[in-house]
Amino acid sequence: MAESSLSANAPEPISSHQAVDEKVSPELLQTSMRPLNWTFRVLFGLASMVGGLSSVCIKQLLLPIQVSILAPANINTSFALVASIGAFAGLLAAPLSGALSDRTTLRWGRRRPWIIFGVISAVIGLVIMAQSQNILTLLIGEIIAQIGVDTILSTVTAIIPDQVPPSQRPLTSAFNGMAPIVGGVIGLILVTRFTNTRYPAQGYYLMAGVSFLLIVLFLLVLREKPLPRGDVLPFRFGRFLASFWINPIKYPDFAYTLLSRCLVFLTFTILGAYTLFYLRNVIHFTASASAQGVATFQLISTGTLLISALIAGFLSDKFKRLKPFVIVGAVLMALGMFLIVFVPAWTAMLIAAVIFGFGFGVYLAVDIALAVRVLPKTSDSGKDLGIIYTAIFIPLILSPIIGAFVLNLSHNNFALLFSIAAFSSVFAAVLILPIRGVK
Repeated sequence: MAESSLSANAPEPISSHQAVDEKVSPELLQTSMRPLNWTFRVLFGLASMVGGLSSVCIKQLLLPIQVSILAPANINTSFALVASIGAFAGLLAAPLSGALSDRTTLRWGRRRPWIIFGVISAVIGLVIMAQSQNILTLLIGEIIAQIGVDTILSTVTAIIPDQVPPSQRPLTSAFNGMAPIVGGVIGLILVTRFTNTRYPAQGYYLMAGVSFLLIVLFLLVLREKPLPRGDVLPFRFGRFLASFWINPIKYPDFAYTLLSRCLVFLTFTILGAYTLFYLRNVIHFTASASAQGVATFQLISTGTLLISALIAGFLSDKFKRLKPFVIVGAVLMALGMFLIVFVPAWTAMLIAAVIFGFGFGVYLAVDIALAVRVLPKTSDSGKDLGIIYTAIFIPLILSPIIGAFVLNLSHNNFALLFSIAAFSSVFAAVLILPIRGVK
């Protein structure tokens, strides 16, 4: 593929008269966009990883450790409080920042100002978390960090319909879908290798530095043409709020995709949030061994994820099918969870990591491509993809609440908790079947 100049990454703006009330045709999008070079696509993937570096790594390792230090007598409840409220902040930030970026007419472009805002907020939040001496301060830092990270996720993803031509979307979408999970594992490896996990502040500072660096590198190659002010409808607060409601009857494919994605990520977030506690309470690992165990599990799972995602991305592009891969991926994730439920042993967990990772990779290879295909309006892509990303934040809210409720009432019955996660993934696969607009 011929390399294009970096300045050619931005497409010509599409008139609001073409895009306000209906999707722009694929033919128009194809002719208005030029192929992106590999430098841009690699740095795009690295920027997408920030969501995992600063979120998944924290939820799976740093936050559980820090909560156990600050509130050892109320670990489950305190963890649920901080993780859920922080995720709720992300739930609001993602679609809101996406919607505001759709309307941004600064000369820097639509997405760039919000990406900058996101990384500054993320770094500030992580520094506050590093210095926290009590749960309240930790919660404040988590809220600020989540707002920043989730703003980055929604606005970086919105670049796909903005600048990526349809011919390059399958692989680019796969990069974007995998990146937060891969970033989470890279974060776990960096934290466990280069910091002392008994002092989580070191991990927060490391994640802040790496996140800032990756975003700056991407901003160096990101080019956006300003959105003309005349292409933006006058702001009306009521209409702005109403735009966040997407009628599931009018757009059923979007609703099925959103709900299915919520359930898949509920499976992932329950497993991720409680792997450390599972290793301590069921496998009876020491504190340091549990931290290493989380990193090992995620390393195996993500290594398998990368392989399966590349295979699934190639096959889905070759056969022009998305739904079968989403369904198979969700079912394999459930099988991995059931193995952990029925065989409570470290060896079984390693095997489950392979099965779960393979399924999650197949799923992530195509789920963003599927989401882009079912967006109601091209003109609202930032807002609508922000809503799609609530499928991550809602589980981040629910998983610690579900976990605290189940574990407190069942005296730490992790088999029951992980069974709920497994059935969530099964139901997610079932919800893909009614989608008609995508094969």
